[in-house]
Amino acid sequence: MVNGFPADEPIPGELCQAARTMLGLSQRQLAEAAGVSKLYINDFENGFRRIAAKSVAKLRAALEAGGARFVKGDGCTGVVTEMDRPEFERQSRSPERRERGAGSDADGAEAEGGDRQQAPRPRGRPRKASLPPAA
Repeated sequence: MVNGFPADEPIPGELCQAARTMLGLSQRQLAEAAGVSKLYINDFENGFRRIAAKSVAKLRAALEAGGARFVKGDGCTGVVTEMDRPEFERQSRSPERRERGAGSDADGAEAEGGDRQQAPRPRGRPRKASLPPAA
């Protein structure tokens, strides 16, 4: 069973980071919205600093105003956002996601050329094929 995260309980830094990322916000954008410093957010999200409950409440309020909802269940915590997939892709900081989100829908992409999206190319050095030992 999952319930809303208790209002009087401060959210942990990793949930702050997850919500911020899901909403497509940079640390600077969240800092401006919440009225705290970017360094403060960075340290909080990475576990370098415990911040005052008042500041955590400001961060939470800014994230919730953007569409994040914090949840808590038996042995787990999480965050969900109130946006559909195309909106998520438009707000993403990933160039590929933004490009996908820029189109109106899959039908529009097919009408423009019918090309299927190619799988990303692997990064790094190619692996050598392993051969079985000679008998």
